[in-house]
Amino acid sequence: MPSLHALHRPTATTLVCATVAALACAPAGAVTGPADTLPGSPAAPAGATMQLAQAVPGPDSPDVGLNGVARGDWLPLTVAPGAPLPPDRFLDTHSCPFRQAPPPAFDASETPPPGTTPPPPKPVPDPAPGDGRLNSCDTVAGAGFDVPDRLSTGAWTVYDVDTGEVLAAKDAESLYRPASTIKVLLTMLALKDLRPDQVVPVPEKALTVDGSAVGLGATGRYTARQLLEGLIMRSGNDAALALAEAMGGEERTIRRMQELADSLGAASTRITTVMGLDAPGVQTTAADMSLFYRAAFRDKDFRELVGTRLVDFPGYEDHPGYQLSTDNELLAAYPGTIGGKTGFTDNARHTFSAAAERDGRTLGVMMLNGTVAAGRPWQQAAALLDAGFAADPRASVGSLEKTAANAKAQRDGGASASASAGAAADGSGSGRVPTEPPPRPPPARPTAACRAGPSVAGCGSWGSCWSSRRSGRSCGAAAGAAPADAPADAPLTPRRSPTGSAGSPSTRTCHPLAAPGQKTPRF
Repeated sequence: MPSLHALHRPTATTLVCATVAALACAPAGAVTGPADTLPGSPAAPAGATMQLAQAVPGPDSPDVGLNGVARGDWLPLTVAPGAPLPPDRFLDTHSCPFRQAPPPAFDASETPPPGTTPPPPKPVPDPAPGDGRLNSCDTVAGAGFDVPDRLSTGAWTVYDVDTGEVLAAKDAESLYRPASTIKVLLTMLALKDLRPDQVVPVPEKALTVDGSAVGLGATGRYTARQLLEGLIMRSGNDAALALAEAMGGEERTIRRMQELADSLGAASTRITTVMGLDAPGVQTTAADMSLFYRAAFRDKDFRELVGTRLVDFPGYEDHPGYQLSTDNELLAAYPGTIGGKTGFTDNARHTFSAAAERDGRTLGVMMLNGTVAAGRPWQQAAALLDAGFAADPRASVGSLEKTAANAKAQRDGGASASASAGAAADGSGSGRVPTEPPPRPPPARPTAACRAGPSVAGCGSWGSCWSSRRSGRSCGAAAGAAPADAPADAPLTPRRSPTGSAGSPSTRTCHPLAAPGQKTPRF
């Protein structure tokens, strides 16, 4: 059976996806030859190199999005190891700039329709509910936690899944966008509500959904389990809509996701879609997201789902079934990984969640508002997890359980003593507004590909490319290319499309970033 996989990028320094308007998802190396002559394949000539298919503007492109945000500032390129990271004002959180509202939007996804009023931002409570030092907007770390010096992530936490203690964090109580990582709430509801073998109809709106899609067909027959695999492994927004419809409809499911978030202790999360796409009013915090994923990682069924690397996915009509692989590179690259979820939209930038086990400990990592300047999200997550496992097991800057209790107390009308004390001690209160999991299958190296006209180009998760299995707008295993979240030095792995033809419905079609002020495809 053909396979659909994640890709591998040739080098870190050849990436140009983030700033390109004309060829938004090509690395500096779009290949014009057939798949079996790609570098790294058996037939590739010695010394073969990647060549640009066309000229593209660099990171100093004058393109500017909404709010005066320059494209190159918003999505900087990966830089070579050892080279200085580019300045990024959206990662400088010392003055707590995002306590009242998330970072400025780059595109028009959050612009309300004419005649409507967007919901106002839901400011972080003052004092913020974070326990201990979690209210700080700066980086805080417990004993023995050596914070990696190369990170390009605005907000993050490293926490103990079992105890709820946070080992280290940065700006955990400020407002950001979750992108597809918010699908954890939809997944938790679906695991509870739907039988794994329950057949779920495909609603018409799932066939034209924005963003990433696993490629559902109107006449396809899909079980809840298969849709959950498509939701987690490929971030399928079509699968999200089908699952939501099966649970009472999209609006009802959004309300239930919000209720679940609140019940888990969220203080500043607002659910606006079942998929995590940018929309007016969307917001969350790294602390809130850590609460959601801590609960999920303690669930046996969720762990089995996010730990899945490769499954058969059904086809429909003349579209053959294919093998679906995870887009979470951490599963293959980091020993002990339980699983997690990737995310990207133009306004959220990169988001990422994962958990891993080592020496009897289970640690989770949550990352929001990231770029690839310091490496792919999974690589930065691996560095944070390494620091966590090397730290004193008793290290703590605050408790997720106490943070949740504080948020619930504030919501019920009473300020928490521990939140107040933590804010006072840290100076980030009003002053600076500041069961054993199932065994995983053996490692499988994910692979996939993008097609950009006659060339084969690597697709990155910059919102420039989305997946589906319908002709002209789909993601699959076409020729060969580089992965969305692959190691910078990983070899290019060529793969054939599910049907073996250049025009098969299982290809990953790349599209230019939209002009400033317009919506662009999102993951």
